[in-house]
Amino acid sequence: MSLSAKPNPHDPRVRRTRQLIHQAFVELLQTKEFHEITVSDITRHAMINRVTFYTHYTDKYELLDYMISTHLIQLLYKGIDPQNALTSEALTTLICALCQFHEYSGTKCPKNIASLRSLVETNMKLQIQQYMLEQLTAHLPEQDDAKQVTLSTMISWSLYGATLQWSSEPKESRDTPLQLAARMTPLLRSWIAA
Repeated sequence: MSLSAKPNPHDPRVRRTRQLIHQAFVELLQTKEFHEITVSDITRHAMINRVTFYTHYTDKYELLDYMISTHLIQLLYKGIDPQNALTSEALTTLICALCQFHEYSGTKCPKNIASLRSLVETNMKLQIQQYMLEQLTAHLPEQDDAKQVTLSTMISWSLYGATLQWSSEPKESRDTPLQLAARMTPLLRSWIAA
């Protein structure tokens, strides 16, 4: 197999190898700063060779992007019906999932919160923005394209920012994710309806 050809993601061996790589990466993030982690560290920890790593990813940045855009984004949209993705219930589910994401990243990778924040934030906002744009286009096709782009950007930045702020508050004094969603959802729905 050439290095330029990506492996079949449905092959059980490929899935197992990627699982080893992802697990090794997450475990390393718990003990080392992101910028200190090398591909050699990942391959040693996953017990694979470098060629195998490079068959799947070009570098650790692509690995991080892949993990965010597949595994973590799946967590965010789990339980949301694409036919009803702009309802209050769907927005509540999305807000709660983002809260869960921030808590997960804060406990699984506390050493890397600062160094990874900008990389993760950019990727997450882009993923949410693309998802919201798809939903707005599908459910409100009469809206102007420029308005849909602006609205999807506003929603993605608001969702990410508010849930990030929520996660930085002391646990004992902050609202539950459902309470945060109850405050945010009417505002988001009014933007969508406008």
